[in-house]
Amino acid sequence: MVVAQADLTKYLAEIRKSVCSRCVERPPGGPPCEPLGKRCGVEMHLPLLVDSIHQIRSNLLEPYLEHNREAICEQCTFLHSSICPCPMDYLSALIVEAVETVDQRHATAPGKAQRVDAPPEGLEEIRRAYQEGTRTWTGCDWPTQFGKTGLDLQGWRAAEARVLAEERLLARIASPHSHGAEADDWVAAARWLAQVEEHAKRAEARAAAAVGAAEVGRWHEALQFAEHAWALEFGTGRAVWHNFPLAWQHLLRAAEAAYMARQKH
Repeated sequence: MVVAQADLTKYLAEIRKSVCSRCVERPPGGPPCEPLGKRCGVEMHLPLLVDSIHQIRSNLLEPYLEHNREAICEQCTFLHSSICPCPMDYLSALIVEAVETVDQRHATAPGKAQRVDAPPEGLEEIRRAYQEGTRTWTGCDWPTQFGKTGLDLQGWRAAEARVLAEERLLARIASPHSHGAEADDWVAAARWLAQVEEHAKRAEARAAAAVGAAEVGRWHEALQFAEHAWALEFGTGRAVWHNFPLAWQHLLRAAEAAYMARQKH
């Protein structure tokens, strides 16, 4: 089904309002993101995306994802490339909700009073936990004793560590009997810091997905996303330093409470 341009504008406006703020790939100043150097699968394939969502009616996310991969991904020029510009997987619940919100507006008669329902139990706590955690963890922010030389990597970024590693390697070439263990440790540290930063980025994406799932009543999926966010954080060793504010522990507890409350009914 062809989606009218006027309707596409409404869908895009709703997505930018309620979805883009949760996207960890969004460059400063976006959206739109393509003029800023970041191609977005939603912007690239919006007509196909809206049509794909309209063809599915389900209380689960997986049917939407499967249909999107079949109807959209197979036609995408970035398929099987090293860069996939589409945030659909982790923002899928919010995108589906945005499209359905516009559809509900179309179906409502002009002038008809709208009933404003209170947020479902547990949703506000999940939203609050996400707001508390977002942007609080982006890399190694705890003390370490890394490698043979016991490097303290607190506050270091992977890019900075790579520069220092290159300096130490060059110094070792100039003087083979110096900087040996330290050079090796900085090379390893750069790799480890990059992994921590990637885990932080992925955890924030999963946390956003947990909120999105909760907002459309998919409580089990919200819990799964929150568990994944916490597992990524816990797996780095950050949680060992219990005096540090843990980004996604509160979100996990809120998602667990909301899910368990619904199992009792």
